[in-house]
Amino acid sequence: MMKSATIRQAAVPALDDPAPVAAPATGGAGSARQLSTFTLLAYAAMALGPAIFSLAINVMLPQLYAKELGLSLEAIGVTLLTIRVFDAFSDQVVGYLSDRTRTRIGARKPWMIAGTILTLVSCYYLFMPPAGCGITYFAAWRLAYDIGWTMTTVTFYAWGAELSVDYRDRSRITGYSGISTNMGVVIKNLAPIVLFWLGLTRSSSFSLEMFKALFWIFLPIIVVLTAVSVIFTPSGTAVARQGLDIPGLARSMRTNKPFWTFVIGFFVAAFGQGMLALLFTFYDSHLKIGPWYPYLMMGFGGVTVLSIPAWVRMANRIGKHRAYTVAMIMGSVSIQAFWFIDPRAHTQGTVALIGAVILFLVAFSSACSFVAPASMLADVVDYGTWRTGTARAGSYFAFYSLITKIAMAIGSGLGFTLLGRFHYDVTEGGGNGAFATFGLLFTVLLLPGILQIAGGMVIWHFPLTKRRHDILQRRIASRPAAEIGPRPLAREGTS
Repeated sequence: MMKSATIRQAAVPALDDPAPVAAPATGGAGSARQLSTFTLLAYAAMALGPAIFSLAINVMLPQLYAKELGLSLEAIGVTLLTIRVFDAFSDQVVGYLSDRTRTRIGARKPWMIAGTILTLVSCYYLFMPPAGCGITYFAAWRLAYDIGWTMTTVTFYAWGAELSVDYRDRSRITGYSGISTNMGVVIKNLAPIVLFWLGLTRSSSFSLEMFKALFWIFLPIIVVLTAVSVIFTPSGTAVARQGLDIPGLARSMRTNKPFWTFVIGFFVAAFGQGMLALLFTFYDSHLKIGPWYPYLMMGFGGVTVLSIPAWVRMANRIGKHRAYTVAMIMGSVSIQAFWFIDPRAHTQGTVALIGAVILFLVAFSSACSFVAPASMLADVVDYGTWRTGTARAGSYFAFYSLITKIAMAIGSGLGFTLLGRFHYDVTEGGGNGAFATFGLLFTVLLLPGILQIAGGMVIWHFPLTKRRHDILQRRIASRPAAEIGPRPLAREGTS
């Protein structure tokens, strides 16, 4: 028992607060004062635009390149994994430079503007490939897209961490951005249905031709939303960034024990999520409900949006880390029900209806992933700030982006490779026997579920509770502005 207490003491501030410490200031954009609804909406507007295309790029497009252009599944898997090597460099550069950026409109906003532009250009070329293009074309523009996505998302979440220092308010920030993200998913899935109802397309199924039309529809919307977010959201504040250097950053992360609990848990969970990227193939090729896919995903996004407020309340009631673990178990168990659906024994409509019930249960649980992770990481950044006296939100979020990208790429690459090894055929009319079908179910249902539950169990032991974070904030506020360097934790009391 004494050994366990010592470990916990070394990892986080003391549970007891033996000395009175001044409360954080309540003024300014990054203060403990609750943010207004208008500010939250303006900030969240930035998340809606990228979300419209992110699912298409990460989930559907690789499989459409295999289905419509004949690219090898294994070649695509290797390509996606290789791209993450370049991301290992770009993520850290963006996070580091955004922490050091000084402009009249703030540190984060210029990076988001540039990232949005690069993302849109990349989407144009990915959605409109020339005849006869091969894996090199896909790899080049997918790499450009990932760099633009990094510039946008790393700085977006670092910006959100600097809008407020309050434990509960941070759940509101991530909750609003999560709702906006899923509204983008709903809109993206609604558009093919509307185009089909209007008679402008022959099917509501997603295809490269469909994505070409969607690009031109959503281009002006994304531009307007980016402008709204940049103009109307405050820049946020952070404690001193002086002394920001690579050795200091490495030291800050190495000594931040809550950060490594966070990283390990979400790396394992993201590994499973990467394999779930093949669910589009599961619906389209195995369940034969490709035309229903936009309807299902629209419902999925709608349920997620409606569920996010419940998870915000749950996270603030039982703790963000525990809410996340509960959500991972619920979602991973629910999705296994797909094992019992035989598409040959039911009509397409019946399969879609049964699938919708399962998916909506998964959607309810997945809503927590739009609330807990970014909010928890903002608390981790505070711990690093307390330890070193230097704010490195951009670098921390860049590293988190890197490890999740690597995990998802490994998971996705492994998923494509496993389907190849199981000889699963995704082409139209391809025949798949019992061995190939088992391989698909194992790859996209069972293995991801196991990995996400394992990651959730690690996160269950995340040490920064609300009480500890409140103590942490008071100690940060009490430190002189010029005080830089590690703070010995042994003098902080006992737990």
